[in-house]
Amino acid sequence: MDFGVMDFGVIDCHAHIFPPAAGASGFADVATHRLHQQRAMHMHGNQPYRRRRDDAIVTERMLWDPTDPSPAGARDTAFRAGRFGRFEWTDRGEDYYVQFLPPWMDDLSMDAERLVAFMDYGGVAQAVLQNDHIYGNLAENFAAAAAAHPGRFVGLAQVEEAFAFTDDEIARLHDQIGRLGMSGVYFTTTGMFRSGYQPFHSDKAYDPFWRAVEESGLPVCWVQSGSSPVGTYEDEMRHLARVVERFPGIHHVLVHGVPTALYADERDRLILPDVLAMLLTQAPVSAEILYPIAWGGKQDYPYPRAHNHIRQLVDRFGAGRFAWGSDTPNVDRYCTYRQSLTYFTGYSDYLSDADRRAILRDNALAIFPALRAAHGADG
Repeated sequence: MDFGVMDFGVIDCHAHIFPPAAGASGFADVATHRLHQQRAMHMHGNQPYRRRRDDAIVTERMLWDPTDPSPAGARDTAFRAGRFGRFEWTDRGEDYYVQFLPPWMDDLSMDAERLVAFMDYGGVAQAVLQNDHIYGNLAENFAAAAAAHPGRFVGLAQVEEAFAFTDDEIARLHDQIGRLGMSGVYFTTTGMFRSGYQPFHSDKAYDPFWRAVEESGLPVCWVQSGSSPVGTYEDEMRHLARVVERFPGIHHVLVHGVPTALYADERDRLILPDVLAMLLTQAPVSAEILYPIAWGGKQDYPYPRAHNHIRQLVDRFGAGRFAWGSDTPNVDRYCTYRQSLTYFTGYSDYLSDADRRAILRDNALAIFPALRAAHGADG
């Protein structure tokens, strides 16, 4: 069944805008931004490393010392932002790259005007601008985009996660929420490499930060890699559960959604860890529905296996736990922005209209109250 463009305002819970990746992009200096990018490309697994002279895939991970997750582990590879969506580096005289962003992205930038055009063409009313140090520290950019395009965007604050518990970072959080009007907090556990992952974000040392977030009333959008010193994805969920226990007033969103491919048996039935099931039934935790960015390199549109997993998630936890996101412009490596929506809207006849509306709009309005004010509709 083709449901076409929804007759209500669809909300994208996961979109990005950012200036050219070669610049400082809100950091104090280019070197710090580059360090975050290099660490992120070391951790990134969706796209392979390639040798530039012949595009051959290489398996060696030469960007970081795997035994040292701290900044000292960064290898001297002249790591840099290239062109056409690529990050590049040189190792032992050989040039390499990873196609992290789509090839049309000449200077690795995405401005708000382009995103509005994507949204208009795709039938999307509003978007949540998610942050990440790969792109920069961008609350200022998000505030400018929201002012230039009233009603279309809300943005997320971000601090240096490794030092989030310090007075300086808590002050920075308050500034982004108060002066810049950010509507949520983005927290990636990968960012804790700056301190060598000590302390962990669930340790009591972080309590001043989580207390400030709880007092703000804003949600936290989490990126948990499941392949870092924090541990497996299940370990990441245990850390989250500790934060939930101490600060029950915070609503949490699992960015990129539940990694269902990790937990499917030979018959493609989802056998989820107990801690994850607990979070999605007993805690203030939601998850994105966002499959093309993870599955686009493994399955063709409209990703039929993903629909099997979405059906199981909704059957078990209810549609109220999930919100649709695109991860644009990154998703353009695999499909267009419009297709990142229509794979869901056009092939989800196993859901009721009410469930579809909840996932595409209503749940986002509940998670991000600022969207409701901009949306101008309560029905």
